[in-house]
Amino acid sequence: MNSNENKKISCFIIIAFILSLFSFFVRTVLVNNFNNTDMILFKVDFIKNYGAAFSLFHTHTSFLICVSVLILVATLYYIFRSIKDFSNFDLFFSAMLCAGIICNLIERIVDGYVTDYIRLTFVAFPIFNTSDIYISIGAFILICNILFNNERKKD
Repeated sequence: MNSNENKKISCFIIIAFILSLFSFFVRTVLVNNFNNTDMILFKVDFIKNYGAAFSLFHTHTSFLICVSVLILVATLYYIFRSIKDFSNFDLFFSAMLCAGIICNLIERIVDGYVTDYIRLTFVAFPIFNTSDIYISIGAFILICNILFNNERKKD
């Protein structure tokens, strides 16, 4: 590994760490101080989600932990294998994805559930959390880069 790759790996880790701290901070502040509060676009509505999206597999916490670990390992493998070709944009959104997975994984291991607290007021949509936002945006960007960013492979 050259120094540029080491810098990118360090940057990735720092971004993922900061985003993870921010996610836990937002969860703590909103749930402890604003539960059942209507904001402009959303309502803070604390629930314990024992499952995955839409409470799927709600009785299979161990399975969800294993799946999360496998997805995290596969994602990190791809990132570290390809990091030399990553732009700062790629680096940020990959760190965002990993931070979301890590935060939900930590909550599931420590608490046995994931804390969801954001309920949109303008559309009927499932309740979610900051880590879910990270995962959705990060996964979308990473998948788009894998599928549509072929110029790196042509060089």
